[in-house]
Amino acid sequence: MLAFNECLRNNAEDQMRKHLSVWKIKFSFSVEQFWFCLSGVKKSIYYGVYGWDAGRYLELYDRWRLSVEDAVEQNGYLANIFMVFEEDAKQMAVLFSPGEDPKCTPGELAKEINDLGQEIYAKEMFKGDTRYCNITALSDELYGYTGIREGYLQTRKLNDLSFFHMEPEVLTREGVNALRNEADYRVVIGECRKLEQALDQGDVGLCKKRLDSLFLKTVKGSLRWTLLRDALSYCKHMLELRCTARGVGEVDLERLCEAESYLKIEECVEALWPVLEKLCALVGEQGPYQELMLQAVYYIKLHYAEDLALTDVARYANVNPNYLSGAFQKEMGVSLREYITGERMKAAKALLEQGELRVSDVAEGVGVHDVKYFSRLFKRAVGMTPGEYKLKMKSEK
Repeated sequence: MLAFNECLRNNAEDQMRKHLSVWKIKFSFSVEQFWFCLSGVKKSIYYGVYGWDAGRYLELYDRWRLSVEDAVEQNGYLANIFMVFEEDAKQMAVLFSPGEDPKCTPGELAKEINDLGQEIYAKEMFKGDTRYCNITALSDELYGYTGIREGYLQTRKLNDLSFFHMEPEVLTREGVNALRNEADYRVVIGECRKLEQALDQGDVGLCKKRLDSLFLKTVKGSLRWTLLRDALSYCKHMLELRCTARGVGEVDLERLCEAESYLKIEECVEALWPVLEKLCALVGEQGPYQELMLQAVYYIKLHYAEDLALTDVARYANVNPNYLSGAFQKEMGVSLREYITGERMKAAKALLEQGELRVSDVAEGVGVHDVKYFSRLFKRAVGMTPGEYKLKMKSEK
């Protein structure tokens, strides 16, 4: 196995021959014509989901390998079988070529290898869990020593596409090209905007429909990582703006909108939906915001503790200050200055409830530098002075 793994890391024929010679490895398959088959689940599944350590997984692999050896022989092929060692995976590699009387096509043999692996995984690891399956990738027809690494690179890339197509079947370049839709960046962004519009309307049913269309139809059907990341990037910006503006906290958008957080695209949709559903509910409670208001409220919630002026918010929203002032008053029902003060007082209440800070420190912490002025604002908003509120909260604990 070590010799074969070294071959995968070096495409130079002389280096491959050297490693094979040192380890006294002779091929059973013919380098004049062969196929590379890569099969097995990745570490993120066997260890991350099911908690199988390397030793336990190797025992399963040995049983599977013996079954594959029998299948290869019975179907009239010659093969070398070994485990590929990568940081994120331990998978079975089968390099095979037809013998004198092959009983099936390379694709049919790859499917049998996949089925044998799926049967063992289902019995020993999955145990009724249908979320994941064995994935097998089959290379194009290969030639020569350098074809070994070429075949591995082909099949590894195909195997990664199981994220979009988690089905217990064989993936080939030809098959993937037949599955792919014609979606591009323009199409994906168009779908993202439709999702955004549904979200801002607060239409739960339409929002779910748009989410599924974006990820489970357009992006999934594209089988393209670049488009997945484009969609997630758009969603991250969209959700950051709206979660902040609507007061939805404790959402880890970095993890939520990172492709590597998931093992298949359906999990991505499942994770995004609760946040979108929550935002739809808040649209119903708080009313819809125009894009300008979302940007203004977002900026205020991030910067209320600073010396914030109308011109700062207008500059961020890229509009004239007078226009913003009128639009804000009309849509939000209060002036922009009053809204900033309201955010400061809400933050002040939270700080005073902790009971650890002095009133002067709380005032500074929310962006009001005059303590007396802060006390007047707080009493007007809450009905008692900051000191009284602090004592009340302390007595209620």
